[in-house]
Amino acid sequence: MPTAGKLAGALAFFIYGWYMATKATPFFPDSNAPAFFGPLCLGIGVLCGWIVVGRRSGRGYSAAFSNGLTGAATFAFWIIFLLSFNTMIQQALRRLYDGPMEALTDVFSLMIGRGQDFADVNLIVNALVGGIIAALITEYFAKRYP
Repeated sequence: MPTAGKLAGALAFFIYGWYMATKATPFFPDSNAPAFFGPLCLGIGVLCGWIVVGRRSGRGYSAAFSNGLTGAATFAFWIIFLLSFNTMIQQALRRLYDGPMEALTDVFSLMIGRGQDFADVNLIVNALVGGIIAALITEYFAKRYP
């Protein structure tokens, strides 16, 4: 059921996704992110805002801090997972794997590598603070318009 908190969460995390897409672009090789990276961040941001943060909104501002951290962690996990899955699909189409199980297990090693590429203090702080701010905005609208 749509609520003001879910809508505010989707919009706030849409902006969060755009912001994180611009901040994470320099961490790709040659500062060249894939063409789908921006729309992927926007879509994952909307889903995290609606499903993860929006559903939990309306419980108070102290809970909004943990909701923001959860939303930021969920956003980071899905972005890293989908980028790694895309890399695995590209490598599978080049027939670099012996079988499908090897390809599926390689996704997780690719996730570790991609996570190490994005392991920068400024990027992590921006992700966490941005998630908290987006969750506080969500909480404000969830309290104001129940």
